[in-house]
Amino acid sequence: MRCFRPSGWALLLIQRVILLLVTAGVMAAIAPAAYAELTVTYISVTPEAAFTTNRVYAGTSTAARRAQLGFKRGGEVAMVAVDLGDTVTAGQLLAQLDTRGLESDLRRAQSERVLADANRRVARAQTELAANTEGRIRMLRANGNVSQQAFDEAFLQFQASKAQLAVAEASLGRAQATVEAMHFAVAEAAIRAPFAGAIQSRHVDEGSQIGPGVPALDLVETDKREAHVGIPESAVGQLKVGDSYTVQWQQVEAQARLRSLLPEVNPNTRTATAVFTLADQRIPLGAVVELALRERVPGQGFWVPIDALTAMDRGLWGLFIIDAENTVQRRLVEIVHNEGDRAFVRGLLSARDRVVATGTQRIVQGQRVIPVASEIVVSAR
Repeated sequence: MRCFRPSGWALLLIQRVILLLVTAGVMAAIAPAAYAELTVTYISVTPEAAFTTNRVYAGTSTAARRAQLGFKRGGEVAMVAVDLGDTVTAGQLLAQLDTRGLESDLRRAQSERVLADANRRVARAQTELAANTEGRIRMLRANGNVSQQAFDEAFLQFQASKAQLAVAEASLGRAQATVEAMHFAVAEAAIRAPFAGAIQSRHVDEGSQIGPGVPALDLVETDKREAHVGIPESAVGQLKVGDSYTVQWQQVEAQARLRSLLPEVNPNTRTATAVFTLADQRIPLGAVVELALRERVPGQGFWVPIDALTAMDRGLWGLFIIDAENTVQRRLVEIVHNEGDRAFVRGLLSARDRVVATGTQRIVQGQRVIPVASEIVVSAR
């Protein structure tokens, strides 16, 4: 039997046909994958006329009442009963001047009052006697039993006795006033707490000479505390006297009631002072506290997820939108405000545009995709 052998050129032709068939099979296998559409999630944006954001304003906590305490008259300090940080009650004795001289004057005034009272009793008795005598002589004179001279003497003696009684009563009143003045002087030689609180400062010690009105102690009220916060003029209208707000100091959050808004704006900071009443005693006096307010800022724009934004050249930002043909298009935007996982932007967007929410690094402009609505909610909260 004779065996057929292909020539060289026929063998080469067969090899090329086989190579073409193999290449065509590989291309047929990978072509569907190369042109397959990518699935992406999107949100439909809604235009907003404004956005609401948190604004934080700083202030300080302070005592509702504080007082610089001094003596109403000068002298030598005899006793200071409190020290720095001591807690005191209303009316408690805090410091005392040397009152030995005042007490001596008080005893003398009391003696003069006793003497004036005795003189008044004598004058009153003499007046009663003169009145009785004048009455009897008046009756005798009416009957013609005494002379006119005797009647005149009795009448004038009665008048003189009444005048002496008036003088004695005036002397007693003056003596009483002197005693009361000395009691006040002794009381003014002591410092008593006008309200409950704590001693913040002590400026004198025993033996010191001090003048009238010079501060000796500083007292601050600890039970009632306030927070004074500067609020910009534009935000004052959001506050309502009597409402409760939240202030924060470090990790402590406390409720504060707005007690008042001072009418005058600080010319340096252009802020109005809001006075809040603090019920939380954990916030120390003088601490810096923060007040967070939700503020509405006018301006047209759209809320979009932070992950939807892509950085572009020269500090610009962009978004990918999906058009009616499910093709990716790029839009330039400006970030107006961002908070958390969302941003408020304005730019070349329209209502109900489908903005790619996530996975922007996987797509390019002009690419066809399969859009799927996202469950992300980024509208105004």
